[in-house]
Amino acid sequence: MWYTKLIINYRNINKGFNMLRFIQRRRIKKVIKLMSTRLVVGYGSREYFSVGQVKTSTSELSTCQQKIALALYANPQELDLENQPELQAIRSDVAHDFFSGADYTAQDVLNLFGAGGWKGGRMEDGMSHHFGMHSRY
Repeated sequence: MWYTKLIINYRNINKGFNMLRFIQRRRIKKVIKLMSTRLVVGYGSREYFSVGQVKTSTSELSTCQQKIALALYANPQELDLENQPELQAIRSDVAHDFFSGADYTAQDVLNLFGAGGWKGGRMEDGMSHHFGMHSRY
């Protein structure tokens, strides 16, 4: 009897952990979408960005988003990760969630969300225009 309560409690804890991971992944994706174009337009595409470049580009973001951007785009040797365990934890979470645990560069993060699909223009099919682009009329 007591072990069923233990299993139920473990499942509830695991659900809460999964929800926190979901929120964290969504927060990281938002920073990637905000910062990728800013950094590429401002400094060009490169393997890593300097800490100063990332801090300058993230000046209007929250402190949490600034830490995420540093962990995503800055050179790990410049970050001194041994003395900043929070940035090290963010880097390991990003590597685990988006790159199957492998180490990554800023270029990998820039390529993570590739170009989208339809960018506008005339649709050739009148039914698709009427019902929507992804409809199966």
